[in-house]
Amino acid sequence: MKKNLRNAFIAVLAMVGLNAYAQTEVTFTAGTEVGTNSEFGNPDKMSKSDVTIESTDASFATAQYRLYKGSKTTFSCTTAKITKIVITETAKAYKNKITGFNSENGWVVDGDAKTATWTGEANSVEVIAANNQVRAGKIEVTIAAADPTAIAAPTISGETTFTEKTTVTLTAEGAKIYYTTNGDVPTEKSELLYTKPFDLTATTTVKAIAVKDGKTSSVAEKTFTKEEVKVVNSIAEYKQLTAKAKATLKLNDAQVLYTWTTNKGNTSTYVRDNSGAILFYQVGANLELKQNEMLKGEITGTFDLYNKIPELVYTAGLTNLAKVERTAGSDAKPKAIKVGEAMDNLCDLVALDKVKLTIEETTDNKGKATKRFYVVDGDKKVQIYNGFHLDAYKDMAFDAETEYNVVGIVASVYKEVPSINIIKVEKNTADGINTVATETINANAPMYNLAGQRVGKNYKGVVIQNGKKFINK
Repeated sequence: MKKNLRNAFIAVLAMVGLNAYAQTEVTFTAGTEVGTNSEFGNPDKMSKSDVTIESTDASFATAQYRLYKGSKTTFSCTTAKITKIVITETAKAYKNKITGFNSENGWVVDGDAKTATWTGEANSVEVIAANNQVRAGKIEVTIAAADPTAIAAPTISGETTFTEKTTVTLTAEGAKIYYTTNGDVPTEKSELLYTKPFDLTATTTVKAIAVKDGKTSSVAEKTFTKEEVKVVNSIAEYKQLTAKAKATLKLNDAQVLYTWTTNKGNTSTYVRDNSGAILFYQVGANLELKQNEMLKGEITGTFDLYNKIPELVYTAGLTNLAKVERTAGSDAKPKAIKVGEAMDNLCDLVALDKVKLTIEETTDNKGKATKRFYVVDGDKKVQIYNGFHLDAYKDMAFDAETEYNVVGIVASVYKEVPSINIIKVEKNTADGINTVATETINANAPMYNLAGQRVGKNYKGVVIQNGKKFINK
């Protein structure tokens, strides 16, 4: 009897021991566990139950976790080793599914490209979306339970990607920290006893241990990568960069052609120099660039192509106007083009003169009947679109018989057809040119300048109101 009781007691102790070291699965569900960023071109980060997921270019604040092409994502745990990570595609599969990852460095992408799995044992794990953007609905991180007598490894903090320098901070509660920056494994005999944050100016791997009460933690490790920022001399040269490259653009007599902010706060600013035009994305929102301003100096950002549209994307910590001289300029002049030249003038302010519109009747994504307007020349065509949501053109009341003069920005490309976002449309009549407008004719109707920009009653000069031009004094 006593022997049976003893065996039962030993079995209970064994079960307690097993439970104490059982593994824990930490699940991140898109839309529930979120980060702070909802735009591409910026880092994002989220944490749960001592597990942190941090990416150089991601969005964790949306209904899908988005790891953008070229991004490096790091999974880390401050209290235990990671033994498994499973990234599962979103329920509504993105066209690239999970194929943005390569099956290497411990990562395996399943045959149906629905999951990417890593197995092993490490304090931190990295994965690079080398091929395509990845959209995930769920990320599961399995961690081994920590030994209650073990000393936790230090936490290494700092911007892992930088251009000039980054500041590194090491933390370990109640313990001394020893670290190295030459690739060696740190020991208590290491010369570098951590006392305060330090700066790095080159690509460096920092390794650190914590020492307390005669016990030593496992080694924490993080690599900080210096990115070389190329300097280019014109917009045309900037547009030759590879996507996601960070570079400084020299501006010489460049002009802000147009700036527009969506109801979600995303700002598109179109800028032209003598070599061409480009879209500054979110630069206008963060730095308040104004229409018709002349720009001279240097601005740094991330180059990208979004549906063939070349962009200089605002990059936190890099993009500012400290080296840009800004002066007021006169109204930007549109560049007269032909239909077949639209693709060569993406992001530019252009004019199509004396053209007739082809009207195509179709349905929108909600099944509602709608019309699309094109200018067609042989096998080339351009869509005329109220992409800036101007009130004057919200009804798109154009016909196929009238000749029009169209001014706008070549702002998008859909199925190889470029679109001109309207700024101003005029029609040719026997008596001259009249602006097409849809407001009710009354003294309080909105006024626009000749660039199609809405102005207040205090604006001086030639304006358009109720479809008529006059001088407002």
